[in-house]
Amino acid sequence: MTPQERVQHLLVDSGVSKIVYALVMPETEATIDDVLDGNWDGLGRNGYHHRFREAWTQKQDAAHEAFFSRWLEWVQPIVALDRNSFPYCYPTAGASEGLREAIHAYGARSRQEGFEPTIHLFEGEYEGFAAYARAASIPVVQHRRSHWFASLDKLRATDQFYVSQPAAIDGMVWQDFDAFATEMYRQQPTAELMLDLSYVGCVPRSFHVDANHPNIAAVFLSLSKPAGVYYHRIGGMFSKKEYLGLFGNKWFKNISSLAIGTAFMERYGVHELPRKYAPIQQRVIDTISTNLHLTLRPADIFLLGVSPLMRSPTELERFLLRGPSDEPVVRVCLTAKMAHEIDPKLNPTVFPRYYEQIP
Repeated sequence: MTPQERVQHLLVDSGVSKIVYALVMPETEATIDDVLDGNWDGLGRNGYHHRFREAWTQKQDAAHEAFFSRWLEWVQPIVALDRNSFPYCYPTAGASEGLREAIHAYGARSRQEGFEPTIHLFEGEYEGFAAYARAASIPVVQHRRSHWFASLDKLRATDQFYVSQPAAIDGMVWQDFDAFATEMYRQQPTAELMLDLSYVGCVPRSFHVDANHPNIAAVFLSLSKPAGVYYHRIGGMFSKKEYLGLFGNKWFKNISSLAIGTAFMERYGVHELPRKYAPIQQRVIDTISTNLHLTLRPADIFLLGVSPLMRSPTELERFLLRGPSDEPVVRVCLTAKMAHEIDPKLNPTVFPRYYEQIP
C-alpha cells in the first residue's frame, strides 16, 4: 500500500474526507418534498405542474426574481449589497456556471480590447477559479494571503482578483477582507474584485460582508453547501455589467431548483441550521481528533474542521494541508460523519477508494 493509499484508508475509515461534500439535512429533504408535492404554496401537485405550463405566456421569464429577492432578504444579517449597484442578476447552476462565464467573458474582452488578462488568487483558494482560468487560457498568479498588501503591487489595471468569503482556504471568515478590498481599490481602482459568497449560510456565528466596495464587479452565490442541495444546482450572480453569455438563463433555468431554494430560505434563517448542527460538528471533531491523532477545532464553516500545521507534520497532516505555504492549515470535511450522527442508518465510511484522485 502506498503512503497516499494508507492516508486515504485512514480518512475513509473515520468517515471524513479532504474533498468538501454537501450535507443533505432532514430540513433539505423536507423542503424538497413540500415543493414537489405542492405543499409549499398550498396549491398541490397541480400547482407544481402549473409552474411549467403555458410557456408562450412568458410567465416563467420572471420566475427567478422571487429567488433573488428572497436571497437578499435571507443574507441581510450578513451581506450588505446595494441592488441598484448590481443591475444584472442571473440564475445559474450553482456558483460554478457564473464563475465560468465571468472568466471566459474576461478572456474574450481582453482579446477585443487588446490587453493581457491575468487572474489573481490566494494560495489554497477554491480550485475552480484556477481551473476555469486554465480552460480559458488565462494566466493565474497566486499569492500568500498573509502577504495580501504586497500582492497588490503585482496587480495591473485590467486584472481580476477572485476571493471567497467565508474563505475556502481554511473554512474561516477572512478578517482582512474589507481592508484588502479598500486597499486594492486605492492602488488599482479599475482592477475587478470578484466575490464568491458560496459559503454564506454555512456559519453559525454573526459576521459581516460588505459587497458594496466600488471595485467589486460581480458577486457569486450558491445554496449547494448551505442548504445541502449540491445536485439541484441552485445559484446566481449579481453583476454591475451585462454578461451576454448568461442572458439566455432568463429562459434556460431550472424552475424546480429555484422553487426549492426559495422555499428553503423562507423556512430557515441564514444562521439557523449551522447553529443547530454546530454541536454535531464539535462532537464529530472530538471523535476524529482522537481517532486520527489530530488537533482539530471547528471551522467557521460548519462542515469543516481545521488545525494549524505542527512543526513535524505527520503523513496525514501533509495530505490534508491547505492554504499558503507560509501558513498552511490542516482542513478536513466532516460531512459523512455528521450525516451519520444525524441519521445513524447512513454509513459514513463508504467512499470510492479513488475519491481523492479527482484533480
